[in-house]
Amino acid sequence: MRKNNVQDTARKRSVKRRKMSPLLKLLCFILSVASLGLVAFLGFQLFKLDMLPLTLLLPILFVVVLITLLIIVFSNFKCRKNVSKLIMTIVLAALTAAYGLGNYYVYGLSNLFNEVTNLTDKVVNKVNVYALAGSSMASASDLKGKTLGIVAGLDEQGTNRCIEDLNKEDVQIETVEYNTLSDLLYGLFNEQVDGIILNETYENDIHEQGDYTNFGVMTKRVYESVYYTDRSTSQSESLNAVDSITTTPFTILISGNDSYGSLAQTSRSDVNMLVTIDPSNHRVLMTSLPRDLYVPIACPEGAEDCPDDTLNKLTHTGQYGVEATDETIEKALDITVNYTVRVNFSSLVNLVDAVGGIDVYVEEGLEVDTFYANGTEGVQAGWNHLDGERALAFARERHAYIDGDAQRVKNQQIVLEALINKVISPSMIINFGSFIDALGGAFETNMPADQIRSFIRYQFAMMPKWNFESFTILGLVSTEYCTIQGDYASVMIPYEEYLETAKEKIDAVLSGKSSDTIDAPTSDTSLLTLRDYSEYQDQPSTYENSMPDTTYQEPIQDDTQDWQVDDSQQYDDYVPYQEEPVQDDGNMYDPNADMSQGYY
Repeated sequence: MRKNNVQDTARKRSVKRRKMSPLLKLLCFILSVASLGLVAFLGFQLFKLDMLPLTLLLPILFVVVLITLLIIVFSNFKCRKNVSKLIMTIVLAALTAAYGLGNYYVYGLSNLFNEVTNLTDKVVNKVNVYALAGSSMASASDLKGKTLGIVAGLDEQGTNRCIEDLNKEDVQIETVEYNTLSDLLYGLFNEQVDGIILNETYENDIHEQGDYTNFGVMTKRVYESVYYTDRSTSQSESLNAVDSITTTPFTILISGNDSYGSLAQTSRSDVNMLVTIDPSNHRVLMTSLPRDLYVPIACPEGAEDCPDDTLNKLTHTGQYGVEATDETIEKALDITVNYTVRVNFSSLVNLVDAVGGIDVYVEEGLEVDTFYANGTEGVQAGWNHLDGERALAFARERHAYIDGDAQRVKNQQIVLEALINKVISPSMIINFGSFIDALGGAFETNMPADQIRSFIRYQFAMMPKWNFESFTILGLVSTEYCTIQGDYASVMIPYEEYLETAKEKIDAVLSGKSSDTIDAPTSDTSLLTLRDYSEYQDQPSTYENSMPDTTYQEPIQDDTQDWQVDDSQQYDDYVPYQEEPVQDDGNMYDPNADMSQGYY
């Protein structure tokens, strides 16, 4: 009797277990199949990505697959109780989710390489009609019969395009021609004209002129003309590519646009740094060129209205694409740049935030209470942890330093080194996902995707300790005529000895030596020689640290009522103007926003 009771109890428990376990069994089975499929697909994607060395990839995959199989076997065949089955089902669910996330990021990384190395073939150009902030004009229709100032030699193509677009909207205007940008602004603010036509890229030049620092607040955009031009084919692939960047030393130009948002829009090259890498000896030489460096521009093939072989600030070359900056630097230093990388303000902010911030060391005497660029908290002597916005402000700061632009380029080198060290640190395991997301759209390069992957594979396989070296080109601050700006501007005329030393240091690293084997020029500027530009006889030059006489010139009145446009001139991808309120894109100066949109 007792035996029967025991058997009945066992049967009831067994029935109870059978009633509760089928759902868990089914769920466990589904998750097992899903996890196996996802881990197999992850392995396939990693092999296809070809970013990790096989000596590292194979052991990792072996361990992952082995652990997955053990969990699946234990979950499906060893768990006899519902509690243990439930626990292992949760473990399988977490494992499946992790493999799914891993596949997502690997897929995104694969697309990223194609995105950053597949440059668009069009460049966005924006030409605006500006009026005084208090003007009643608000749209294209308000411009009918108005008088607009222009500078004929300043972006003639863009000016013509803007007037053509106005004509298409049945808006006829009169034009008044000025000789320089300064004269144009004088005419606007003294109400000689109702408004002015100007390429948006020149806003930054205006903000640097003391009398018009508040240009963004004192004016408003009444009309915007957008058109596209072909990007130079020289940027799509490097003509100076090396066979393998893991064995052959090479030089990259990192060019930073002074803008936020899309990289497709033309903008000045505010940051220009040559990074020469010797992979065999694990050396990285960072050579900074100040944005105001006064050099002859080298125009790439197909660049419209580019004043080839005339003297300009290096930053202005960016208005004709990174290839113009590249070729200008090659000409100035007599070197070869193998690849280019193009970034902007948004790139740095997003990347620094994605890696959890960077740590920079500030020497005594270089403390900053508040950054001028965006009004954020400054830095103290010693180590400082910076988020994206503070890192950008630190890289842009110059007003707080006696050395001005010279210290700014040193800060840029510090930021780059700190970012590289953070990317190759173990903490990147935690931040890998956000970093991959931030990389999308953060930069453009003409370095092939397979070369980038091979260099990452080299880093994982060798884990080299990189030795960073740096050099900055210096010169004399002066006021000289810049043909692109069509006016006089503050520039830095380079010292000949610094240009020669920069070339020698780059050549040293390329030949397997340390750049420190090349002595830096004397610190006594009285013993240095300025780069001789006397051959440019037809371009005004003062070589003095003072503003030359720029007496205001009366504008040339255009008596024609309608601007005559050559109908044969064709523009691709015409974007008609939409009469909508002009949105502040963040590139306009606003002193009421704690300098958060400041220019300098």
